[in-house]
Amino acid sequence: MLALAAAWGIYSSLSTGITQGELCQYEADREPVGFFMVVLGKFLALFFCFAIVLHAVGLLAVNPITAIKQMLPWLPNP
Repeated sequence: MLALAAAWGIYSSLSTGITQGELCQYEADREPVGFFMVVLGKFLALFFCFAIVLHAVGLLAVNPITAIKQMLPWLPNP
């Protein structure tokens, strides 16, 4: 479900040139860096969802969650 939301957000952002961030609205013409960062965050969420699915069906040997925890050791453990 998160992948569908991210894909729809990317599609609507790129087709209209306007995206919503945490606190404000970014337009591709007026704030290109903010627009790019929000769309990049949506792409990262989409790729993470695909990595989880690929790991679940056995096509990806590395667990994406474990890999992120190894790259970012300051994240808390549950």
